[in-house]
Amino acid sequence: MTLFWIVVGCLIAAALLFVVPPLLMRREKGEVKRAALNVTIYKNQLQELEDDLTNGEISQENYDTSREEIERRLLEDTAIAESGVGEENKGLNFAVAGVTAVVIPALAVTLYLTLGNPDAMDPKKVAQAQQASPHGKGAEMKAQIQQMVGRLEQRLQKNPQDIQGWVMLGRSMAVLGNYDKAVKAYEKAIRFVGNDPDVLTDYADALAMARSDQSLDGKPMEMLKKALVADPNHQKALWLAGTGLFEHGDFAGAIDYWSRLLKLLPPDSKDQDLMRANINEARSYLKRQQAGEFGPAPEQQALPEAGSDTQQAAGPASVSGRVTIAADLKQKMSPDDTLFVFARAVDGPPMPLAIVRAKASELPLDFDLNESMAMMPSMSMANFKQVVVGARVSKSGNAMPQSGDLQGIIKAIAVGSKGLEITIDSVVP
Repeated sequence: MTLFWIVVGCLIAAALLFVVPPLLMRREKGEVKRAALNVTIYKNQLQELEDDLTNGEISQENYDTSREEIERRLLEDTAIAESGVGEENKGLNFAVAGVTAVVIPALAVTLYLTLGNPDAMDPKKVAQAQQASPHGKGAEMKAQIQQMVGRLEQRLQKNPQDIQGWVMLGRSMAVLGNYDKAVKAYEKAIRFVGNDPDVLTDYADALAMARSDQSLDGKPMEMLKKALVADPNHQKALWLAGTGLFEHGDFAGAIDYWSRLLKLLPPDSKDQDLMRANINEARSYLKRQQAGEFGPAPEQQALPEAGSDTQQAAGPASVSGRVTIAADLKQKMSPDDTLFVFARAVDGPPMPLAIVRAKASELPLDFDLNESMAMMPSMSMANFKQVVVGARVSKSGNAMPQSGDLQGIIKAIAVGSKGLEITIDSVVP
């Protein structure tokens, strides 16, 4: 702190060296030079006046008047130069220099103490401030996220079919700890991307966190089953599924899924070390369970492998099959185009009863549309006997049909049908 004020004093002294000395310099020479210059100017004016009279450009009367005025101004300036005004200015300069030498340092110090932060130079006070507000940056970041979430919610009110927007809202709400709203956002997204493993896993996580006991039993485990059918190597789904089985007392199942996750983690990483510790703990509990310490083992809740029958049948209120594209339309499709597979009521609103979103590059695509993808209870496949099933390739990514989209439709299919073959063979006019 002392060093800081020493540096400040040196800087103020350096500033005064540029200001005070010029004020103390004598001005007599300057006054004499100015008087001499004025005399020269007036002489030139008198000469010009003489020339104008000689050339007849002015009258004698105007000449006399003008000459008297020039001579009067010349006498006044000369008298001022010889009257000792320079001594008066000298005294004034000393006064100004003295005031300046006092005022500038005083003003600088006062402004710093008023507007600056002197405590920032004291390490003890800085440490105390940091301890008093250890989460300052976290609170600021949370406030920024809340502002962005507010703008996102307004955007989704205008465009409720923005799938990525709903996913982003769900993740943002989870970050803010508002899991009830996160669940609602994921429910909106899941209606459009029913088989997306990332969305399904995050949805399951939010469902569990929204509960008072944060249990993964029930619907969260159902969502994890679907996620692992879509992607058997989804790391977060494997972790949560193993956790759910461990909580349920299915230690053998937890070991199975955590062991699969262990193989996917970077070698010799902290994540691998953590997973080994979890597996060892589960093995310890399994031995105690087998010894009868916990009573009989619970019913196994093993999750399905990829390609199992669960992928093809999600209950009676579903339709499943395969989507392909006609050879003559492949050249009109880009791998990054969006593929929608949907089912809607035969005699009802155009709103889909179920929809799956994928990339056109995934064609041919196996699909399973079921009642869990309903946007609202009244618009579930369980409430209809027949549906229209279709597939559409969209360049805009919009769920609503647009001119130029590629599509294929099968009309009046009974709910519960399997093995459907949908061919994208036409262009939306």
